[in-house]
Amino acid sequence: MTVPTTDSAMYRTMQRQPDDLRRLLAVGWDPAGEVADLLTAASRVFVVGIGTSYHAALVGGWLLRAAGLDARAVLSFDFVRYPESYPLRPDDAVVVMAHTGVKRFSAEAMARASAAGATVLSVGSLTAEHPGSRLVLRTVEREKSAAFTASHLAAMTVLAQVATVVGEGRGAAGVDRFRAALGGLPDQVAAVLSREAEVVPVAGEAASGRVYAAGAGPNAATALEAVIKVREAAYGQIDALPLEQFLHGPMVAVNAGDLAVLVHVPGAAADRVAEVAAALAAMDARLWLVGQAVADAPGATVFALPEPALPEVLSPLLAVVPMQLLAYHMAALKGINPDTFRRDDPTYAAAFGLLKL
Repeated sequence: MTVPTTDSAMYRTMQRQPDDLRRLLAVGWDPAGEVADLLTAASRVFVVGIGTSYHAALVGGWLLRAAGLDARAVLSFDFVRYPESYPLRPDDAVVVMAHTGVKRFSAEAMARASAAGATVLSVGSLTAEHPGSRLVLRTVEREKSAAFTASHLAAMTVLAQVATVVGEGRGAAGVDRFRAALGGLPDQVAAVLSREAEVVPVAGEAASGRVYAAGAGPNAATALEAVIKVREAAYGQIDALPLEQFLHGPMVAVNAGDLAVLVHVPGAAADRVAEVAAALAAMDARLWLVGQAVADAPGATVFALPEPALPEVLSPLLAVVPMQLLAYHMAALKGINPDTFRRDDPTYAAAFGLLKL
């Protein structure tokens, strides 16, 4: 098998993300305004997704709450199979995150919301079909790699645009810096991508050992996304939890030489992340800090995110890009094609054929 490197769909898609963002920020404010009008009238907002789209939903919940909405993220499977736990009213809104528009439980979530009379909205690719959605927020062309990158960042971005409009209309202080920060995001993403050489040594460490990832608040989703990317692109051994869950038990499994990836950005969680980083350093774990350094972990490798620092709630939009690079370079170093989802192996292809995603 020929293993693509810089010609892989995953790599090429990652590299075009700054241009994707520039386009969305040029054309996306009007659709964001339409969605904002609909969400402002809702009593509750459910942001629904599965896989990487669930991580976008998690971030979307944070963004919409910053705008003053009663928003919560729900796995599409849970939303469909446990309706008694997520009762719907006609004055609710449901935003379904579905890049391809072909996943089983995303479609069922949309159908359930429509049947309940809720306002149904969705986020998907330029060509995704979302029957029942009142308005589709379009992101990027459908991903060619099984390891989704640009679609995830774009989905979070369009939700950030919606949150900006909603929050500005409601006078919500939580979005005060959103519009200006989003304007600078394409150049910041480009700056991160230009520094991929910094990620290669970390990927080499990760490819040959045990990796733990953690983040707090909105960046718990960033750590979880690192797991999906590393596992599906590089078949890596990696675990992730929200920071406090990692601390309360699972942290005892860390051994000297293990790699710990922590998202450490300015905000309410920064001091706690720093405490955990110091403890991991005392265990002789290798640390990769995405964001900023920790004084009590001077030996850590730091991938500094470009200035100015984003508001903490927006920071997953930038912090996720080094995670994409980590997964890609792990795959390249291991000689794995990051695009295939292991469907080039007949055993796995046959096994996946038993499932309807």
